[in-house]
Amino acid sequence: MKVGLLTEAQKLMPERNDRTHILQSWHEWELGGRERRIVLVVETDLEMRPEADAFDADLMEEVRQAALAEMAASPCAIHLVRIVPRRD
Repeated sequence: MKVGLLTEAQKLMPERNDRTHILQSWHEWELGGRERRIVLVVETDLEMRPEADAFDADLMEEVRQAALAEMAASPCAIHLVRIVPRRD
């Protein structure tokens, strides 16, 4: 079961610029029995499939690094980062 949760932590983050290619981010909870994991979900406009012509490994690494920085700045413990493509 997944539960979405927009957080106040996003307000604490510096303004994103176009270089990060992060459109938005949010927290989800993954619930399994009595265990709960908090997941930072990061939405990007970049091509994520390595076999695609538009894929850029360096830009994806920038997104990954920005996601890890957001994870570190979060006031709550985050167990996992998930990078997802833009939802249209």
